[in-house]
Amino acid sequence: MKFQTTLATILLSVSILGTASPVKADTVQARCDVYPKGEDQVSSSGLCTFSQRQGVVGIQLQNGKRYDLTPVGDEPGNYIDQDGQAAYRQEGLGDQGQIYRLAQESIYVYWDTAPY
Repeated sequence: MKFQTTLATILLSVSILGTASPVKADTVQARCDVYPKGEDQVSSSGLCTFSQRQGVVGIQLQNGKRYDLTPVGDEPGNYIDQDGQAAYRQEGLGDQGQIYRLAQESIYVYWDTAPY
């Protein structure tokens, strides 16, 4: 009887593990170019971490600066940043990345990390 219970437990464990789906990543390594507002010269460029969870966007720059953008309203792409300032996601990079316009700067997030 103990053998049957052990066997049933093993079979149940294997079937649960075999059907578990992998968790999809919501954080990726990217390349970020930061431009001061109204400028066309990049102030910093380098690797960054981009994350998105339930619409909330996080961008962590290599220099330690972090941006947290929380969606607001019904229109996609409208956010407030960690300081309560308006921020917007803008088109323009296609499938190459995303652009975020903040109160004091713009962040271009590229999925391709080259040349870093």
